[in-house]
Amino acid sequence: MGTVEPLTKAAALASTGDNRLWARLVGALKLTVDEDKAYVTMLVPTDRAVNAFLKEMGLSIEQLLARPVLVDALVSYHMIPGIAISSFYNKNKYDGNKDLISSNADSPTVFATADVNDVIKACKSPATGLIALLDAQGHRSVVVGGGSKYGNIYLYDVSAVLLSSSVFYNAPDAFRFYPQWSSAADLYSKAALYSDTLADTFKGQADSTFLVPNNAALKDTARVLVAAPAEALVQVMEYHVVPGVRPVPEGWTNNAKVDTMLPGHSMTAQLSTTPVLDAFTDDQVPAPVLTLVSDAGSKARIVAYNIFAGRCLMLALDAPLIPNILACLMLALDAPLIPNIPAAGQLLAQAGSGGRRGLLQRHRQSQRFNNFGQTRSQAALMAAMRGGNPAGRASSSWVGNYNTCPNCRTWVGTV
Repeated sequence: MGTVEPLTKAAALASTGDNRLWARLVGALKLTVDEDKAYVTMLVPTDRAVNAFLKEMGLSIEQLLARPVLVDALVSYHMIPGIAISSFYNKNKYDGNKDLISSNADSPTVFATADVNDVIKACKSPATGLIALLDAQGHRSVVVGGGSKYGNIYLYDVSAVLLSSSVFYNAPDAFRFYPQWSSAADLYSKAALYSDTLADTFKGQADSTFLVPNNAALKDTARVLVAAPAEALVQVMEYHVVPGVRPVPEGWTNNAKVDTMLPGHSMTAQLSTTPVLDAFTDDQVPAPVLTLVSDAGSKARIVAYNIFAGRCLMLALDAPLIPNILACLMLALDAPLIPNIPAAGQLLAQAGSGGRRGLLQRHRQSQRFNNFGQTRSQAALMAAMRGGNPAGRASSSWVGNYNTCPNCRTWVGTV
């Protein structure tokens, strides 16, 4: 029986070859594990793959390490808990001795990952025999070597960094992936024509945090903004960008004023917690609840957390935030579109919830499967040590056919 200890030995195995950069990411999370109890497969991008990812994101390795929530998002999506794959070419003795990896591209093998919102699809090429991996955004990677073993943890080299629905190379990629943000994407795109600040942010080239109202929230307000002068649109959209990368909850303080990209205008953060069950361990954990209050008095709640786009971070809102200098203007433009306003200084009532991340919408559960904090990789390892099933209430609910997902139905051990 092993003991719970830092995952540095597994990282060291990767660092002996062409995986030194990924080993630094794993080491930075200070993960702990009992390697004899935890059955885990880790996909390890090569240094060339990590460097290509960094170039696309506009980050150095040091800047990436300075974003621990992003590091956790990356590592967790490359971790397949509950199954230790000794070879991708093995038969699955837990499923009628069928091939572990499907050769049918139309019915690939699906693996639940330590990111409960996303799976990885795998298929063995009939032509080359290589194991191809397809990520949440449709990018392709190939298993190129490895099989190093640390306890019951197996590590495999892969040719590219896999991207979940939490990590994008730029904001336009994220907007295309989430159709519930199409109205905000249109407004940002138009406003960026008149604002260098927004142009750099929209491309993901500046350290900033996008606040993104969903389509339901913008149903009425968008028409008002389009009818307003271009300067007014720019001011509203600059008000929805906060300097610096501010993940939830680490980047926010209760009752603190937060400056925006609109000069001279700030908003106030209201940060609290609510108890939820961890999707992996069933432990009760505190989930953050972040509400932002504009200087006009309107409120918006964050309904999807910590989606990285290049050097930017994106947080989804259930209502738009309007700076006080534009409240009277917008009311004058089309007062019926903005109901329930007790005074001109308090511009917007809540415009409706909805608009959670695409996969979260399928779960119809608010905070439980959202992304907050630096917790996913460690929570998955804890569940793997306990023999719990991470896919039972998360990824597996939309996998469809359980028979295509070896680690969805149960923790299968070593195959």
